[in-house]
Amino acid sequence: MTSIPTLETERLTLRPPELADFPTYASFYADAVGSGDYGGPLRADQAFGVLCKDMGHWVFKGFGKWSIMRRADNTMLGGCGLVHPEGWPSHELTWWLHPDFRGQGIASEASRAVIEFAFKTLKWPAVETHMQDENSAARKLVESLGGQICRRDAFPDGISRNIFAFSKIVNAEAMQ
Repeated sequence: MTSIPTLETERLTLRPPELADFPTYASFYADAVGSGDYGGPLRADQAFGVLCKDMGHWVFKGFGKWSIMRRADNTMLGGCGLVHPEGWPSHELTWWLHPDFRGQGIASEASRAVIEFAFKTLKWPAVETHMQDENSAARKLVESLGGQICRRDAFPDGISRNIFAFSKIVNAEAMQ
């Protein structure tokens, strides 16, 4: 089995997903507005399936999503990592945050740590991400991290998306 590393930032710990994360998954995916860009809303059993998929991705691909924990009190805030769903054109940086924790720079901080992991540990030459065209919040975050459109691809769900690439490590100074 793949050993999943733990990443730390100033405010966050990104640790392997675990069963104890299920209540946060269930709460996030039950919120139609908060989880709408992530396939929600979902019933609790379906949210459990997402948690299982997040855990299994590490086993099958050697990389995946971490659970984002606030270091100050060990509260789970969301998830962030690297995934490559079967049949999709490439890997992607992805994140989700419980609506209660948005607007605090958490997704930016977690994403920088994950991008650095991809370059330094996985030795990837580039990190990619994508979102639906109307997801302006995700696009704003990606552009603030230095992501640039490198191509447009069709996805198995029938939607074409811009692919954004990060070609270097994104440092904290770029966010200030």
